[in-house]
Amino acid sequence: MQFQNADILTTKQFDLEGITKLFSLAKEFEPIAFGEQKSDLAHGKILANLFYEPSTRTRFSFEVAMKRLGGDVISVTSLDDSSLKKGETLYDTGKVVSQFSSIIAVRHPQAGSASQMAEGATVPVLNCGDGPANHPSQALLDLYTIYKYTGDLSGLTICMVGDLKNSRVQHSQCDLLLNYQNLKFIFVSPESLKMPTEVTESLRAKGFSVEETGDLAAAVGAADVISSSRIQVERFATLEEYRKHTGIFVIDSPVMAHVKKDAMLLAPLPRIEEIATAVDNDPRAKYFEQVKNGVPVRMALLALVLGLKHM
Repeated sequence: MQFQNADILTTKQFDLEGITKLFSLAKEFEPIAFGEQKSDLAHGKILANLFYEPSTRTRFSFEVAMKRLGGDVISVTSLDDSSLKKGETLYDTGKVVSQFSSIIAVRHPQAGSASQMAEGATVPVLNCGDGPANHPSQALLDLYTIYKYTGDLSGLTICMVGDLKNSRVQHSQCDLLLNYQNLKFIFVSPESLKMPTEVTESLRAKGFSVEETGDLAAAVGAADVISSSRIQVERFATLEEYRKHTGIFVIDSPVMAHVKKDAMLLAPLPRIEEIATAVDNDPRAKYFEQVKNGVPVRMALLALVLGLKHM
């Protein structure tokens, strides 16, 4: 795939060659990402971080990634801080912010919002989450975490647990995993929050096995990788409706007793109650390591899109 000057709006843009290239560069950047070395590769470049929906990990890791590369960051952290509050369109916001920046990272609660901004922008736009639709950089760092332990994602059994209907992270993970071979998927969720049909159909069309079940213990016991997501309160019309779905599938120490010794548990966080804190010290729990891996992966994405590195 072509990275330089490209808008990164959906995980469907990625092929295996592009993923492999990005992972190779992320590995090269780890000493800089983790503070052991310095870089001025992005000196003079400015990242505009436009986050119109709450974020901690994605916003901070993009900021750290740009600063580790030697660039600068300007930020918006809510709709109230921007002219969108006055009625400015995403198209116009893209036009305006392009005058101040070299690249834009945007999160917005509306599906398709990043594409609308990219239509107006004259610099590359990176989608950092558009409602329940896509979250490319999160899915990339998730797969990078798996890659660091397995070396190859083909042949794995992936169990996904939680709000599969609304999880842009797990939708994006599935898109990227279509680039690999011989995978098996087990989906565990409340009946009303099942994985969308278009996702399961795309996986089956690739020849992957797809199972949907309510048996959490059996599902995690068969998995090489477990991807957990919270029930997302912001996707429900009322708190009453949200509460109907909470506490159903919780990964705690008794559940982890069913998990293979060499399996791994991933989660994009924030955690509400879907993973017990007692699991944090389990060596198979990799979700805080995922957070750390977000910096080199996003450094690699910034460097490739800005044309600072060619691989």
